[in-house]
Amino acid sequence: MKTGTPSLVHDRQSAGPDHSELVADLLKELSNHNERTEERKGALVDLLKLTREDSLALWNEHFKTILLLLLETLGDRDHTIRALALRVLKEILRNQPARFKNYAELTIMKTLEAHKDSHKEVVRAAEEASATLAGSIHPEQCIKVLCPIVQTADYPINLAAIKMQTKVIERITKDSLIQLLVDIIPGLLQGYDNTESSVRKASVFCLVAIYSVIGEDLKPHLAQLTGSKMKLLNLYIKRAQTTNSNSSSSSDVSSHS
Repeated sequence: MKTGTPSLVHDRQSAGPDHSELVADLLKELSNHNERTEERKGALVDLLKLTREDSLALWNEHFKTILLLLLETLGDRDHTIRALALRVLKEILRNQPARFKNYAELTIMKTLEAHKDSHKEVVRAAEEASATLAGSIHPEQCIKVLCPIVQTADYPINLAAIKMQTKVIERITKDSLIQLLVDIIPGLLQGYDNTESSVRKASVFCLVAIYSVIGEDLKPHLAQLTGSKMKLLNLYIKRAQTTNSNSSSSSDVSSHS
């Protein structure tokens, strides 16, 4: 930590495992939106340390308040504070994933919105938080939240939502995915037609990820694709299959060496 940044954790090292008073102080500090920048940076760094503590009492008592304050802090004037808030959010997602069940939609929306930040540091932190979200929240719940965003949001939020959806699809069961296709496919076909090349490419990659899970069951849903678009998709599917077979054969070799 930089010298000069106040640390409440350091001051309370002797306080033992009961962090209630410390957390109350940190939350009070974080409530000073757009003011006391250095103090709030210190409070966020302290909170980052606390996320690694598996204190049941701490999270039972303070999870909702911490989450809502962090999401509010994503609108701060200082970009370093916005990036730091996303880093803290990512750590909480990694360590307390089950607690996000009732706040999945709000957390996903706020994290995706951060992708349109003008500062690269914030966008990078938002990308990392999104990737962690995709692995932390129940896949079906995640996809139900993402589908309308993919269909209605503007660039770059739609791009971030498609990339996140691709990561979720990589961990969903075949049966669940088949049931959700009716919600997923329209947004991806729309994305495949987007004026932004990155959105078109992400949509193709997401369709490839779906094919990897359900195979030919995807094809009937793609009837409206033009011949050239279908050809390109098939090319990417074949490329993915080649990559997968190469990586599995190389892992076979390494496991027998």
